[in-house]
Amino acid sequence: MNASLKIAKEIYSWIYPRLSDKSELEVFFSQGRGRSVIWSEKSCEDISQSDGGGVGVRVILRDCAKGGRQGYAFTTSFERAAVEKTLERAIDSARALPADPHRLLPKLNTLQMQPQLMVDMVDESLYCQTISAIKEKLKAGEAQLLKKYPLLRSILRAGFSEGSSDIVILNSNGLEQFYSVTHAGLGVSCLAEQSGERQEGGYGVSKRFLRDLDWDFIFESSAQKTLALLGGKPIATGNIPVVFDPSVGCDFLSLAADAVCADSVQKGKSYLAGRLGTSVASEHVTLVDDGLLPQGLASSPVDDEGVPTQTTLVLERGLLKQWLYDTYAALKDNTVSTGNAVRSGYGSSPSAGTSNFYMRPGSMDREKLMAQTTGLYLLDVMGLHMADPISGDFSLAAIGYWLERGERKFGVRGVTLAGNLLDLFKKVDCVCSDLTFFGSVGSPTFRVQDLSVSGS
Repeated sequence: MNASLKIAKEIYSWIYPRLSDKSELEVFFSQGRGRSVIWSEKSCEDISQSDGGGVGVRVILRDCAKGGRQGYAFTTSFERAAVEKTLERAIDSARALPADPHRLLPKLNTLQMQPQLMVDMVDESLYCQTISAIKEKLKAGEAQLLKKYPLLRSILRAGFSEGSSDIVILNSNGLEQFYSVTHAGLGVSCLAEQSGERQEGGYGVSKRFLRDLDWDFIFESSAQKTLALLGGKPIATGNIPVVFDPSVGCDFLSLAADAVCADSVQKGKSYLAGRLGTSVASEHVTLVDDGLLPQGLASSPVDDEGVPTQTTLVLERGLLKQWLYDTYAALKDNTVSTGNAVRSGYGSSPSAGTSNFYMRPGSMDREKLMAQTTGLYLLDVMGLHMADPISGDFSLAAIGYWLERGERKFGVRGVTLAGNLLDLFKKVDCVCSDLTFFGSVGSPTFRVQDLSVSGS
């Protein structure tokens, strides 16, 4: 038996007998290790290594005719006294909350694990590189960029990280799930200078496997994104075509992801509320949530409360087809979970969220799209967290470059991009084939027919 599974089962055996027969118990156990190396301006800035984890305890007291009362508490200690104290805190929290008829734990007595997915989630080559070797690779990447691009003044930060985790979920309805995951990441940020003007930019990627980290591509992309910002100036105010770089596309898709989660809809915090079954985007837009995506950063056999994950077609050719549910939100809508319970870790209880969420790629080659476009190519936006989730309205500072029939003319900055998410996705007129993931959100390059840009 795996060591983490053994510890989690022992923890469960300590506290389950302390609950009444009518109550429900869930133990969420997480344990892992990781390390990182940070390189900055020709020297190693930091090396860190960590081991640890914790236990989250969720109880649902069913001592009231009106339903269950949920409490949650966590601890970073695996000692019996600490875990028992955590149970007491969870019970105290539950007693202070009102009863809710939809508060139930998943009831899954059996679940066939998916061996192929398990293989896709774990990289056995992690930790094979020495710290010295990692430092040398970061140093070499920096030296190569500074030699190749005279306008680059320094590599502000180049950071590599890798880690692995064991997850165990047990509950009093007979559910028992265990799986392991790994991750590796590399991010680079640069400083460029020209005629007294300084600009900072960067690029970073996280993957399940070390082999999928293209170090040369990441360093090169960080330089290109930074250099593209030099000489930036405003453009004339107007409605113009806008091409979304995959990184910016992912930023906007993150807003759409929140809007299709059932709890956001139920709370009236989604601009898509009341639009299920209607057209909310152009026919070029298909959005998928896929907890089973091979090597996806958020892939797992079950979600964060033990329900099997799945591939969910959220929006097909513009038509909104499905909300994303955890158990609680599903019971409120008299339906079933889509396997989309997520939590930030053992320190929080689950709620509805996305797994691997992405826009399905089209068939257009990216270079061909750019060759056909005169307009703004978006490299970054600022203030996206201020967008209104209820109306979908946004007004954002934008950075990019002016694109004229495939040629980069000059950097663009000092402009504001304004609009509404519904209008934006309805005006998507071309989607490229270059699906790129940043974390667990993926987007290809796509073009919006016209957006309001305020400049000079």
